[in-house]
Amino acid sequence: MKKLHAAFTMVELIFVIVVLGILAAVALPKLTGSIEDAYISKAQSHVSVIRSGLQNERSKSILKGEGAVYPELHTDPLFKNVIEGGVKGGTKGGEWEYDDSTKEYIFHTGPHRIYFEYNKSVGTFTCDRENTSPQTLCDRFQ
Repeated sequence: MKKLHAAFTMVELIFVIVVLGILAAVALPKLTGSIEDAYISKAQSHVSVIRSGLQNERSKSILKGEGAVYPELHTDPLFKNVIEGGVKGGTKGGEWEYDDSTKEYIFHTGPHRIYFEYNKSVGTFTCDRENTSPQTLCDRFQ
């Protein structure tokens, strides 16, 4: 008696490879967009914490009798005086950078950079629409 060996034919293997290729072609563009959205969500969270930290530091200065003073933002590590432990800087997606020449904080999303300005006199940490491209990214940080 002959033993039958179960195996895939060449046509079946090619069919499976074609189907996987089609699925990958459909899924990869959606995955790329969701990675940038995740980085932007991370930036939104950081900006919210930074703004809260600035208000907290101002409240502390009032309680100490020093007046309503907003703190300087540390640059190494970034924001260490308003976020516990600060944020490690870098230029990859999901990382912050400080540009000493423009005095702006930059968040990298991968393909884009979102620029933020800190105004110590009024304690605002806002998105810079002029430097951020596309400008619509700033709409997500109101």
